[in-house]
Amino acid sequence: MKRQSIAAIATVLVTASMFAAGCANNANNGQMRQQGTQMQQNQNQQNQNQQNQNQQNQNQQNQNQQNQNQQNQNQQAQPLGNMDNRIQIANQAAQKIADIDGVNQANVLVTNRNAYVAASMDTNQQLTSEIEKRIADQVRADDPNIQNVYVSTNPQFVDRVNSYVTEAGQGRPVAGFFDQFNEMTQKLFPNAR
Repeated sequence: MKRQSIAAIATVLVTASMFAAGCANNANNGQMRQQGTQMQQNQNQQNQNQQNQNQQNQNQQNQNQQNQNQQNQNQQAQPLGNMDNRIQIANQAAQKIADIDGVNQANVLVTNRNAYVAASMDTNQQLTSEIEKRIADQVRADDPNIQNVYVSTNPQFVDRVNSYVTEAGQGRPVAGFFDQFNEMTQKLFPNAR
């Protein structure tokens, strides 16, 4: 009987210890599940933070690109200087003038509804009043808002205007050109054509 009692007690102790171990495992499993859930939530929050940061970076890049595009458009569309000293290059008019018989090459600058034509003539060709009239007519046909057309074959003026057109076309700054331009035009063009 003692043996049976000892065996019964041992069985009860083994069962109790297994039950206790099972409860401890269940408690550990619950803690582990809770830790796993918290880790998943932390990972989700990190992912959300990373997505937000990526979106902010993308938005900033888009804004920077839009600002750069706007600056580029402003640089292309805005003539040199402010409202009082704008100078625009009229390439289309210049190409049409170069097609006139006797004209070798031309550049046209427009400011304040005035056009200034720097023309190089063909060899042994002089700027006649007939050619000058055809040049003025061509400029006005290209831009009806032009009131006065000034034409010159003066080598210094032609060189300076050609240099300006080249530099501006290559995106180089042309600081000081407007003052030089005003000074030259006052000397060269007493009358509108």
